[in-house]
Amino acid sequence: MSTTAKEYDKMAKEALSQLAEAKTEADRARLRRAHGVYRKLSANVGEAAARVAARAPAKIRPVKKVATGLFK
Repeated sequence: MSTTAKEYDKMAKEALSQLAEAKTEADRARLRRAHGVYRKLSANVGEAAARVAARAPAKIRPVKKVATGLFK
């Protein structure tokens, strides 16, 4: 299952809400880092989907026939 941009946005918002409740500096640093990672992932997933949609369809090419009996 691939994660969508909306799911990453949701995870980023959860990290921010947990950041507000964090007690230690270590937890705050971890949650700030997690928020940044989720935001980047969200942006990259959206861009990748747009690139796939804009890509030209693959060309169907005939299979090359191998010449047999050349070296007998």
